[in-house]
Amino acid sequence: MTGSSVVSGLSKNECYCAPPDYSHDEDAHIMVEEWRLQSVQSPIELKHEESNAYDHFEPLEFHGHWDNEGTATFTNNGYTATLRFADREMPVLFGGPLHEDKYVFEQLHFHWSEDDHSGCEHIFEGKAFSMEAHAVHYNQKYGTFGEAVSKHDGLAVVAFFLTATDDFENECFNKLSEAVKNIVKIDSTTSVRADCLTWIKEEAQCKGYYTYQGSLTTEPYNESVTWILYPTPIHISRQQVDNFREMKSTPCEQHNIVNNVRPLQAAHPDKKLDLIYARSHKKSE
Repeated sequence: MTGSSVVSGLSKNECYCAPPDYSHDEDAHIMVEEWRLQSVQSPIELKHEESNAYDHFEPLEFHGHWDNEGTATFTNNGYTATLRFADREMPVLFGGPLHEDKYVFEQLHFHWSEDDHSGCEHIFEGKAFSMEAHAVHYNQKYGTFGEAVSKHDGLAVVAFFLTATDDFENECFNKLSEAVKNIVKIDSTTSVRADCLTWIKEEAQCKGYYTYQGSLTTEPYNESVTWILYPTPIHISRQQVDNFREMKSTPCEQHNIVNNVRPLQAAHPDKKLDLIYARSHKKSE
C-alpha cells in the first residue's frame, strides 16, 4: 500500500513512499483459497510441441472491440495503465474455447519491465517480448466482473505480445502510447479515442491461438481464467514502450512502474496442463 503521511526524520525532498512490491511467491497455491484451485497458476511457458492441436472449436469472435463509439479512458493505477470504455454497449467475446457463453469486455492493461527483452508474463518457445497486453472479459451470465472473478468459468483474458524495434512506429498503437504521457502521475486519467484497440485487430483475426485454463496473474490469483494467447508479436517502437516506463507508482513521484510482471509459475505435480492450439477462426466484426 502506498504511504501518504510524512515519516519522521525525512527532509522535504526525500521520498517516504514505498514503491509497490511486484514480486510474488512462486508457490502461489498457498495464497488462494483451496476451493478455488484447479492447480494451474499463470503465467506459464507456451511450447507448441506440448500443445494439443484442435480444429473443432466454433470460430472465436470479437464484436465491438474496435468500434468508434462511446468514450474511452486510460488510467495509471500505480501498477499498470488500464483502458476502459463507457457510454456504449460493451464489446463481447464468444465462440472458440468459450463455447456458447458470452464474455463482456471489462478492461485492457499492460505488463512491461525495465528492458525490451523481459516485459511479458507468458513465454513462447523460450522467447520473451517487450510487453504483454491483457484484454479482460467476464462471463455475462454472472452479471458483473466482481461476481464472475471467483467462478471457474468466470473470466476470459486475451493476451497479445508486443515487441519493440528500432525502425518501426505503430501508428495505431500511438493512440495509447501517446496518451500515457498524460497519465504519468499515479491515479491520473486521460481520455483516448474510442477506436483505440485497432492495433490488435489484425492479430485477433489470425488463424491460430493457444488456450488453457489458468489464473489471474495478480492477487488474489483466482483460477477462473480461460486464457487465449496469440503467439505472433505486434511490432511497436522502443520509444512507445519507453513511454510506459515513465509512469509513476507512488504519489511522491520518486518511483516508476517497472517489472509489473509475475514470474512463470511451476506446474502442479499432480496436474497435467491441457494446452490447446486452436486453428479454427474467422474474421470478427
